[in-house]
Amino acid sequence: MLLKSVFTIFSILFISYASIKNNINTNRKKLSQSYSSATNKTEFLNQIRDKFTNHLVEDIIPQWYGTKWSFDGNTETPKSGSIACGYFVSTTLRDVGININRYKLAQKAPYHEAKIIACGTTIETLQNKTKEELKSYFISNKKDGLYFIGLDFHVGFILKKDKNIYFIHSNYLNNSGPVKEKIEDSKVMKSNVYHFCNITHNDVFLKKWLNNEVVATN
Repeated sequence: MLLKSVFTIFSILFISYASIKNNINTNRKKLSQSYSSATNKTEFLNQIRDKFTNHLVEDIIPQWYGTKWSFDGNTETPKSGSIACGYFVSTTLRDVGININRYKLAQKAPYHEAKIIACGTTIETLQNKTKEELKSYFISNKKDGLYFIGLDFHVGFILKKDKNIYFIHSNYLNNSGPVKEKIEDSKVMKSNVYHFCNITHNDVFLKKWLNNEVVATN
């Protein structure tokens, strides 16, 4: 009886996540059709930035809270198994509808992950900065939105919202797994070098999402 209850709970979680992904994919297809017929494609992209970001930050990522971290973790199912930092990034991007090989992306070094996600756009690098200095840089120089960030040996997302800077990542401390925390509170936000690139404000990346184009990982 207990086994059946556990299986039922797992099935509900899986179906729920599958439903979320299907809803996002349906919305993406509708937006893609609208984009094809839009007379001002630049303006259209500006209108969907927040929609894409919210799909990832509000719909997909929170499902992963409660999943444990492990070095080799590569589960595809939230709250089942474990997920390493690189697989957390690659799997959530894939599940929001980015056409990407999650295995190849997750196995890249942080700089090369940034290069893949940037899709030919700018990669910024900061060296010898404290997390307080990194926070100040984002507040002063970056628009609200989502960014990929690579540390020396760790990767995740940066979310800038108003004057708050959040680090969203699969936390290896105590095998905690996916968390969203203010950058100043993060105990793992320390690195000799930071590589980061736009996600929300990356038009090439957004168009690949809209049109289901492959993001090359070679």
